[in-house]
Amino acid sequence: MTIQGPFFSLANAAEYCGYKSPEHFAELLRGYVVPKHGPKRNRYAKSVLDAFMAYPETFSRDAPARRYVPQKVVA
Repeated sequence: MTIQGPFFSLANAAEYCGYKSPEHFAELLRGYVVPKHGPKRNRYAKSVLDAFMAYPETFSRDAPARRYVPQKVVA
């Protein structure tokens, strides 16, 4: 998966995914491993959110661990 922006804060990511409450969206994300980006690791890439909304089971905490492979970020 290629990581592509724009990058959203939690509130903007919740709105993009159709949730009215950022708190509810944060609660939902606790059950999944969704990568965060940015210097403070507090941004979600649009491409990652699209993949999460399409196939949330691939981000499940129970999914098998994968080896970290750095990926090119395209803005």
